[in-house]
Amino acid sequence: MRNLIALRGKPKLGKSQTIRTVVEMLTTKHPDAIIEHNHTTKVDVRVVLTVNDLKIGVDSQSGPNSRLKESLELFVRVGCDVIICATRTRGKAVTAVNELPGYDLEWLEQREKSQPNEQVLRSLVTARNIVGRVEELIG
Repeated sequence: MRNLIALRGKPKLGKSQTIRTVVEMLTTKHPDAIIEHNHTTKVDVRVVLTVNDLKIGVDSQSGPNSRLKESLELFVRVGCDVIICATRTRGKAVTAVNELPGYDLEWLEQREKSQPNEQVLRSLVTARNIVGRVEELIG
């Protein structure tokens, strides 16, 4: 079964940063990863990584006008075994994730911050958690 890990939360909680951190951690841990379909900006990332024959699609854009539906279509078309993405709590992106067939879906919640430094730590912990799950799949 293929896996989809979706990080959802309200705006401005650091979802995109968390997903970008996941990409950084994976590429640091696996410097020989093959990188395809790389679209990286200052704020968001969309990339397909191949690590030990496991194809991983990642998209951090979660806004109401995000490209997530198109990214999901791309990730399916190129044969991603794992998809990691960010969404808001409702809207088109959530619908696109829920309607994607053939993937075991796991929702993670990006919690609200109470202190600015707390959000950075929560994002790092969440990123490590996601990377840990991917590492299990990489084997």
